[in-house]
Formats: sequence, structure tokens, C-alpha cells
Amino acid sequence: MKWIQILACLGLMIGCAHEQPQGSKQSNMNKRSDDLNVDVAIEKALENKDYRLLLTQGRRPVSPGLEHIPIEELKDRCGTKFLTGMGDVIKSTAEKKARVAKYNFAKAYNLKMYAICQKATDKYNKV
Repeated sequence: MKWIQILACLGLMIGCAHEQPQGSKQSNMNKRSDDLNVDVAIEKALENKDYRLLLTQGRRPVSPGLEHIPIEELKDRCGTKFLTGMGDVIKSTAEKKARVAKYNFAKAYNLKMYAICQKATDKYNKV
């Protein structure tokens, strides 16, 4: 009988542990939308004069949107940084959707930032 009571209490504790207050869920959604806003990310990078392009992590890094340009050339010209959570292993449908969203964000970011980086580096090379 004690085991049943212990299991019931344990089940209730685990079930309630994952519940978040409504305000917390809303702030997390706003944070995610800010993280996926390309223009905001580019503004933040330009404030720090950070022209680095985004790469996926894994056995073969990829620069979304700029796959036709060798990574070494991108590293030399603009610099690169890795996206978090973009490894080779995808465990669920939710992870796949998140990865597609991050890839699309990185593609839009890289295309805009590469144009900015080209202008900035051309300006320095002419001087």
C-alpha cells in the first residue's frame, strides 16, 4: 500500500513540475521571436562591428545561403561563428522544425550580413 502512495505522489510531483506560469510562456515566445528576427540580430552584430557569418555544426559545417562559397573564403573575409543546436542528430519532429527555422534564419542573416561584410572589407582594402 505504501508503494502505491509513494508512486502516486511521485507521479503528481513529476506531472506538475513541467507546468509554467502563463506569463513565463509568453515571455519565452517573445524571446524566441526576437532571436529569430534577422534585422534585430544584424543590428546587434553591427553595433559590435561583428561581421561573422553563421555556420551549422556537425561533421561538415555549412554556411546557410552561401553554400556555393568555400568556408575558408568566408572565414578569411568575414569570420564565422557556429549556431547552437545545429548538430547532426535530430531526435524528434519538434527538433526538426526548430532546425529548419534556425536554418532559414541563418540563411537570411548570412545573405544580408555577407553583403554588409563585402562592402566593409572592400572599403578597407581600397585604403
